[in-house]
Amino acid sequence: MLDSMFTINLDIDNYNLLVINDLVRMFIIQLVVQILFFLRHDKVELFSTVFIENTLFILLGIFIYWLLFNNIVTFTNKDKDKDDSNLNNYYQNIYSLK
Repeated sequence: MLDSMFTINLDIDNYNLLVINDLVRMFIIQLVVQILFFLRHDKVELFSTVFIENTLFILLGIFIYWLLFNNIVTFTNKDKDKDDSNLNNYYQNIYSLK
């Protein structure tokens, strides 16, 4: 487990923890992109209504994915005995539900 400056303990299951991590990750990406666009272009307004609307739509899309699509369709490998030891350091593997 990674040591962080702050730790928030939530009383939720692992699946919902994945959802929250994905939502926060996309929000941070959107926030950084907005700030960089604001610094790069003089005519771009910081936290404009278009930015807020776009961010909300993306977060809603992620939420719909986790609550609907991921419960309807699941992708797996055909070969379950495949050695995935070389994938242990990837981010998504750290938060896997298995």
